Amino acid sequence: MADGVWSPVFAIYVTQKIAPGNLSAVGYAIAIYWLVKSILQLPLARFLDKTDGERDDYIALIIGGVIYVIAPLLYFFVDHLWQLFVLQAVYAVAGSLYVVPWSSIFTRHVDKFRIGFEWSLNSSALGFGLMISTAVGGYIAQNLGFGVIFLISSSLNLMGLIGMLLLKKHITQRNRLEKAFPEQHHRHSK
Repeated sequence: MADGVWSPVFAIYVTQKIAPGNLSAVGYAIAIYWLVKSILQLPLARFLDKTDGERDDYIALIIGGVIYVIAPLLYFFVDHLWQLFVLQAVYAVAGSLYVVPWSSIFTRHVDKFRIGFEWSLNSSALGFGLMISTAVGGYIAQNLGFGVIFLISSSLNLMGLIGMLLLKKHITQRNRLEKAFPEQHHRHSK
C-alpha cells in the first residue's frame, strides 16, 4: 500500500519539485529502479537459495523493510535529478531485499494443494491494497501535499516491517523447505 500511495503522484512530484524535472526524467527514474532491482534480484536469489532454512531470507527481508521505511523520508531532501536517480536505486535495493525473500518465504509456507489459491490470495490482497492506496494517495497529495505522502508511505512501510518482526518465530523455522519441497531437501542432504 505504501507504493500505491505514492504511485499516482510520482510524475507530478518529479515535474514540479525537482530541477530540471520533466516527463523524460520520470521515465528515467522509473527505469533506474527497474534496472537496479532486476539486476540485483538474480544474485541475491542465488545466494539465498544456497543456504538452508529461512534465517537469511528473514534478515534480507528485514533489511529491505528498514530501507523501505527510510527511503520515502529522503524525498524531503531531493532537489536535483541526480539525487532522485540515486534514491530510485536505493529503493531498488530495498525492493530486491524485500521481494526476493518474501517470495521464497511465502512459497515455503503455502499449504500443499492450495498453492494456486494462496498465491492468488496474495496477489488479490496486494491488488486491493494498491487500489485503495492509489485512490487515497491522489486525494491526499492534492489536498495535503507531497510531504504527507512521504510520511504516510514511510508509516505504512513501518507497519509492514513491524508485522514481519512479529512473525519472526514462524518464519525462521529450519525445516520448512522439507515440508514444502521434499525433493529440494533431499537434494541438499546428499
